[in-house]
This record gives sequence, structure tokens and C-alpha cells, in this order.
Amino acid sequence: MTERKDAILSYLAAFKKLKDLNIIKNQKDFTSQLGEWFVAEFYGGEIAINGKQKDWDIKVNDSFFQVKTHSKADTTKRSNTDFKYSENANIDYFVIVVFNENYKLEKFFKMPWKIAFSLKTDGKYPVIRWKDIPTECEVNIDIELTKNELLSTFINIK
Repeated sequence: MTERKDAILSYLAAFKKLKDLNIIKNQKDFTSQLGEWFVAEFYGGEIAINGKQKDWDIKVNDSFFQVKTHSKADTTKRSNTDFKYSENANIDYFVIVVFNENYKLEKFFKMPWKIAFSLKTDGKYPVIRWKDIPTECEVNIDIELTKNELLSTFINIK
């Protein structure tokens, strides 16, 4: 009982600390907030103050980024990202961040908007299949993240 109680207290304290450091903003959708923070930190951008602005999540200089984040259990077979945007959306780059269930970074894609839009499937529930993303749009996490001590934490998780 004590071990479980200590674990819960540690989790709650860590959650509060992440909020205090502006890594996450609220209790809603931890994974999405972590992905947006990660991308903003990686590119030196600013997370939108209001999560309800149209289309974009992060501004880097004069470019607007839409970020989609996944945290996949080892048993999950999903390998695509929902895509519900019009061609004239106010987005310059579409970014996909994929963590495993322990938040180790598995995949990181950054696509110019035109490429992302061209990859969406047709139909009622359009997606971008990760296997269709051009190689040049995949960030080499083993090289790029080692340049950032803080973000390299996400590739060193066991």
C-alpha cells in the first residue's frame, strides 16, 4: 500500500512541476501537450497561447506548425495520423511525433504543408500513413536529439 501511495504522490508532484515549468498547461491530453512542447523546444518556437486558434499549434519565426502526437503501446498496430484539414489551412509545416508507451521517442516527422496535404488519404476519415512519408521528412532522432541535452532524454528512456 505504501509503495502505491508513494508512486501516486510522486506522479502528482511531477505533474504539478511540469505545469509549473509550462511544459504542460492542464490535465487534458498530456500526450498532445508534451508533443507540442517537444517540437517548440526543438525548433525554438512558441506554443500558441490559446489552444483554440485555427489550424496551428506552434509558431517558429514566421512559420506555423501543426503538431500531432501519439503515444503507442507496443501492442498497438496503428501507423497513421488523422488529417482533417483543408488545403488552404494556415499551416506551413505538419509535424508528427510518435512516442512509445513509456514516452521514448520512436518517430519524428516534419513535412512542408504541401507534402503533408498530398499524402492524405481520401475518404470519410483521411489519414497520413507514416510509411508514405518521404525519407527526407523524417528527423534523424539519433543525430539531431543528441545535440540537445534536455530533449535527448526522450531517446534514452528504457
